[in-house]
Amino acid sequence: MNRRDYLKTMGFFGGSIALSPNISIANAKQDKEDKSVIFVWLGGGISATEFINPVPNAPLDFRSTRGFVEAKGDYLLGGDFKNLASIGNELTVVRNFHHRDANHASATHWVMTSEPGFQSSDQKWPSHGSLLSHELGPLDINRGIPNYVRTRPIQYDESAWLGATYIGMTADENGVGNLFPRVPEDRFDRRMDMMRTIAKQSNLKGPIAEGWYDLKNQAVDIIKGSAGVAFDLSKETPENIAKYNAKNSTFGKDLLLARRLVQAGVKYITINNGGWDNHNQISDAFDRKGPELDVSIFTLIEDLKSLELLDNTLIVVTSEFSRTPKINNSAGRDHWSGLNSLVFAGGGYEHGRVVGKTDANASVVDGQSFDPKDLAWTIFDHFGVNKNLVITDNSARPRHMFKEDAKNILKS
Repeated sequence: MNRRDYLKTMGFFGGSIALSPNISIANAKQDKEDKSVIFVWLGGGISATEFINPVPNAPLDFRSTRGFVEAKGDYLLGGDFKNLASIGNELTVVRNFHHRDANHASATHWVMTSEPGFQSSDQKWPSHGSLLSHELGPLDINRGIPNYVRTRPIQYDESAWLGATYIGMTADENGVGNLFPRVPEDRFDRRMDMMRTIAKQSNLKGPIAEGWYDLKNQAVDIIKGSAGVAFDLSKETPENIAKYNAKNSTFGKDLLLARRLVQAGVKYITINNGGWDNHNQISDAFDRKGPELDVSIFTLIEDLKSLELLDNTLIVVTSEFSRTPKINNSAGRDHWSGLNSLVFAGGGYEHGRVVGKTDANASVVDGQSFDPKDLAWTIFDHFGVNKNLVITDNSARPRHMFKEDAKNILKS
């Protein structure tokens, strides 16, 4: 939800506004104990064979169409990922992550929320970012920044029955462009005073009105705080802009923004990098997109490391499912839920390893496997959330947010 959407609610609902004092820009930085997650979504279903498990000894129509490269840490990555291979000791590659849904929408719901979507268009369960926003608060008042930021929305990245307060802020061009008042500050404050008066007279109540009151208050706190500095890429050096290729690559630009948001103390940031639904000519698709993914994630990891932010920042790279092990008649790969791609970096864990294994053709998991509930718990264990967390939904039913048997993949 961007600031314009927040402010649209003011004229309809009114409501009391508790303005925060103006917040110093110096406060908008990560504290030592802050934890963050950057969640990178490879929408469409990136092929695990071309990405993290190239199986060079498999038959020709099963092995990676892009060859392979040896990663530091003694494992293989797809041939496009030379930069990531050079820091393979900073990565954990998970080859036994999967579920049983090969439909884009419902598989996305499952991975984004940890609950199956049953091919429904409705979001049944809160996204990880929304749940974290619920537990930590949607806004860090001391810094004037949201705790959950979506650089570009991903399907099912919203709050479901938690309510509109926890949707998260959208930081696309419109959202960032609307972070600042369009009028002088004294005029803005007079308008807020007027809204207080309207609120007292309207006396609107109920869960919907209260949810929008909260959103409106968040918007005002963000505008009056220092969030704008964190979102302002013009503050970056030309060298950093070039490193991320932020002028030419939307993905690079979003990752650079994510790094700035981590510096500012934002807790959960999602990045949407689509275009991986490669039913046809998969080698050509990776020739276009693979190097960008490689360089961009490499740059993010190295940048966070140089700023001493990597240990507190868990990077998650995943997708809704993988592609069929065998190349199809169109030189592509179709939907395949038997495997998925999952890579971690940072978070203070010991990396440089592969978790899990597959059969020789990278068709199915061989042995122990992990699924979306385990990914969810890996993320929330990073923040120290109570595994027994129970939240009452809008139908007054208690909801156990984590499965008892969920495992932290990085502690396996």
